[in-house]
Amino acid sequence: MKQIKQFLASCCLLLALGWLPASAQTITFYYVAPTASITAAFGSADGSGQMPAGYSFKIITAANAATFLSVAPNRVKYVYNQLQPGTALRTQVDRVFNNSGRLVDVQYYLANDITGVAPGETDMFSKKIRDGRTYVWPAANGTVSDTPGRYTGWVMLGEFFLEEGVRKRDGGILSINEVILHETSHTQWVGHWTKWGAIDGHAITYGADGSHSAVELLGDQEAAINEGLGNFYGFTLNSVAIDSMYHEFTDAGHRYFVEGRSVLAGDALLNAVPSRREARLVDDSGRVVRYPDGRELVVFVFPWRDIPGTRLLFAESSSTAFYTMYWQHAYANRDTAFSFIGHSAHSMFNGRMKRFLTYSCNRLALKIEAYNATAAGQADASKTSSMFPFALLDLVTHFGMTDAEYKADYDRHYPDANPRAYNEYFTNHRAAVRALVAGDIGASPVRFTDALNRIKTYMQQPITIF
Repeated sequence: MKQIKQFLASCCLLLALGWLPASAQTITFYYVAPTASITAAFGSADGSGQMPAGYSFKIITAANAATFLSVAPNRVKYVYNQLQPGTALRTQVDRVFNNSGRLVDVQYYLANDITGVAPGETDMFSKKIRDGRTYVWPAANGTVSDTPGRYTGWVMLGEFFLEEGVRKRDGGILSINEVILHETSHTQWVGHWTKWGAIDGHAITYGADGSHSAVELLGDQEAAINEGLGNFYGFTLNSVAIDSMYHEFTDAGHRYFVEGRSVLAGDALLNAVPSRREARLVDDSGRVVRYPDGRELVVFVFPWRDIPGTRLLFAESSSTAFYTMYWQHAYANRDTAFSFIGHSAHSMFNGRMKRFLTYSCNRLALKIEAYNATAAGQADASKTSSMFPFALLDLVTHFGMTDAEYKADYDRHYPDANPRAYNEYFTNHRAAVRALVAGDIGASPVRFTDALNRIKTYMQQPITIF
């Protein structure tokens, strides 16, 4: 089973003044390296608080950027260069900043960790071990700022895993852009991001291993949509990863899992699935993953089609596919769809109580109906129905929710308005769409893109546009 593991760190804030303005925001770059290397290159360090033992940081400014570029390793330099104004990555990052209303100042910590860093959780970095050495694992987090009404987010990246990603992940060098956008997205949703909190820096929603995968059923929907939205933003600059996503949805085998020591391990609905199997989680080298105490990481695996639809809302792959398909297929101009996704994300930025895919259906549908009523919307021959988001959520959950289950998840978020699409979909269209794609969903391999295209065609009929 192919696994992509990512952490969110739970760490202390290191405040600093930014130097590169981005509208009302600031971006600050920190070069993190062994203290001896920092002082040899720059003459002095700017601090060592919350750094791994033996490491310090230097804030990169216009005055010392040339020195930084002369001593930093290749992938760290790539991140810095690609985040400069005018690049495709920076343009997309700036658009992601709109999710918070541009209220989050972001700090990028770029670590030269090729010789390894000290293990343990006494510094701000999330870490992972490779061949007996500890390295910085990509992560992000945030907190309130000293300035009222503003926030500070930080993204932490290390040379070792950036390089490994280029060699092993879909898209090669594009995987770095993907990681940057994913982690930057995390900085834009502020406040508590999971209802379960953390123990010793490990998010309870991720289970005892403190980690997560695209096909893992997490402990709450809020973390799953947060991760999935970040994946989507990363995919916008990594088309190879999108191709892999669609391919993985064709797999009718046992590819989703629940960690044996996790919130959903005792879920009655999942435990009643006849095809449920016990297995051991393995890494990308085929080795069994173990907890720090040496015990093997036990998982329970399921085929996608056998998981109750309500439980697929706890998988980040569901929100990744939901947003990616909407972006690709809602309009000929993908910027229109991208802006609507941003509108939805902004409605959730300062509180986890709205971070649910059914609430995103509400926000997207309302935005679509408002757009369709404008002159631009009426002239847009490529537009799809405001029911399209509801149908996409049905697709990623294999139409596995009853009307009552779907509506209950939607209604419990108390949206301030309901689109016409809500009643129309459940009253007049859902059964027809389900029948239209039943053969595709039931096939082996799953004809996922065929189902998507049938739904899109259905949702472009004039009778569905309102």
